[in-house]
Amino acid sequence: MAIKDFFVQTNPGRRRYGVALLVGIISGVLSAFVKWGAEVPLPPRTFTGGRDEFNPPYLFLRDYLGIDPTHTVYTFSEHIINPVMVTHIIFSLVFAIGYCIVAEVFPKVKLWQGVWAGIVATIAVHWISFPLLGLTPSLANIPADEYISELVGHIFWFWSIELIRRDLRNRITHEPDAEVPLNATTR
Repeated sequence: MAIKDFFVQTNPGRRRYGVALLVGIISGVLSAFVKWGAEVPLPPRTFTGGRDEFNPPYLFLRDYLGIDPTHTVYTFSEHIINPVMVTHIIFSLVFAIGYCIVAEVFPKVKLWQGVWAGIVATIAVHWISFPLLGLTPSLANIPADEYISELVGHIFWFWSIELIRRDLRNRITHEPDAEVPLNATTR
């Protein structure tokens, strides 16, 4: 597959942006739980070396956007829920909505049922952008288990987004994805 294949676009008449937005919201919320679940057996941070106790999305909201997620603390079943949970939902919504809209135009983003997008997101965000923004140490200064955890977690996260996206889009529109001819036999 050539790089130019990633820029092949769907027929504009087959794109369903409203459905993509709705499905992005649903898959964003549900996939946030998948990402949290992946962090139970594979914790992403070691908290060694004086590292901040908050995750990079929290630090980004606080330091770059001036939003203090600690105002979102709430109590459920006598447990105080950490604002880190809310930041994960916010970022999951942003990425899932973006992914679902991009998938309407550029079908190759769905390569390997979204796994490719999870790998790209990990490299672009956690391995390049966060260190450049000072939200995490450079990749060379992070234990291997930390970036392996992020990679595996993002793969499951985007895979779940794609599974939800495809199923709900096809159920809502009663047609296959935009790149599939309408007369094609689909499952």
